[in-house]
Amino acid sequence: MRKLTYLFAVTLALSAMLSSCSVQQFSVNSEIQPFQNGGQVFGEKTKGKTINKSGELFILGINIINCNTQEMAKEIDANHYTIETKQNIVSYATSVFSGGLIDYKAVKVIKRDK
Repeated sequence: MRKLTYLFAVTLALSAMLSSCSVQQFSVNSEIQPFQNGGQVFGEKTKGKTINKSGELFILGINIINCNTQEMAKEIDANHYTIETKQNIVSYATSVFSGGLIDYKAVKVIKRDK
């Protein structure tokens, strides 16, 4: 039992390290370039910033649930914003349990001043 727990922990740590580069940022009408504010491995820290969150679902690589980032930006009244997509614990869980057939990405719109 102890070996199984150790194997699970190592596998989880390795998958987190290998997929940490799956964070993507895109700046829209903004002077701030992607990853300019921190560039953390798991995405930008957004404490104190106006954000809007959603998600996208892919089955066999086909986008089933698509989030409209322009609408998300309008909801928070943002003309200048950054779109950030990344995997989270839900992404890892769906991918592991479906054998990679189903994938989930968390999408975040971060409002910018300029």
